[in-house]
Amino acid sequence: MLPLLAASACGGYAAPAPAPAVPRSQQGASYIYDGTVHTVRAEAGSLDLITGVGPALRMIHMTVPSSATLEASGKRVTLTDLKPGDVIHAQCRLTAQGMVAEAIRVLPVAQTQGPGRA
Repeated sequence: MLPLLAASACGGYAAPAPAPAVPRSQQGASYIYDGTVHTVRAEAGSLDLITGVGPALRMIHMTVPSSATLEASGKRVTLTDLKPGDVIHAQCRLTAQGMVAEAIRVLPVAQTQGPGRA
């Protein structure tokens, strides 16, 4: 505040400093989901994910922007490559527009089999 007053007192103009970039930690809460793809809407850039929360199931709707990283078997894939039934690991952020995926990884079938008969 003092530099602004000093510039004003001298008849000069003090422009406000540019707003600092919002740190990633303040861009919205970070969430990680492991679940089963229920619906893929590639044209809308979104998907619905079924995940377990305690003894209940929960449907998570997320936007998947073109900047998100999607991979399966170590290779880059697109949203159209995801299918209902795929088990994924999704790193997301909660924004004013809703849940937004930053990275999605399709989990191999061997990692998704639980106890019991295969």
